[in-house]
Amino acid sequence: MRRIVTRPLLSGFLAIRMLDSSTALAADNDTDTARALISSFVEAVIAGPDKVAPLLAPEYQIMRSNGVGYDRAGYIGRGAGSVRAQRNYAYDDVVVTKADDILVVRYFLRIEETIDGKAITRRAPRLTVFRKISNEWKITAHSNFAQVE
Repeated sequence: MRRIVTRPLLSGFLAIRMLDSSTALAADNDTDTARALISSFVEAVIAGPDKVAPLLAPEYQIMRSNGVGYDRAGYIGRGAGSVRAQRNYAYDDVVVTKADDILVVRYFLRIEETIDGKAITRRAPRLTVFRKISNEWKITAHSNFAQVE
């Protein structure tokens, strides 16, 4: 009898471990996806509004630490053009959560950047939300917590 009980318990334990490892693999894949999306966004902002526009969802909004915010049209028309940054950037402390077609990414970005000609904090937290539209990730919201130096 003991053997009969042990086998189902062992099978159950192994099944849970397999689920745990597949969850870990999915989390790794989500983090890799998030890193690639963040890099694409930063590169697009550096390149200018024409490169940013295709990445933004129709409902896109941004809020900066100084209280300035834009919707999609405002960011493309004014906000993205006010940013000047160097390509020597890095990000760390990436935390990703995902549910269905939403990917939320919290991270710190280190970059030499000015907004409206004013230098901002070189390492500051950011929060970017992506939504999958027609099998492509689009940015739906972004918060930039960098302070003017």
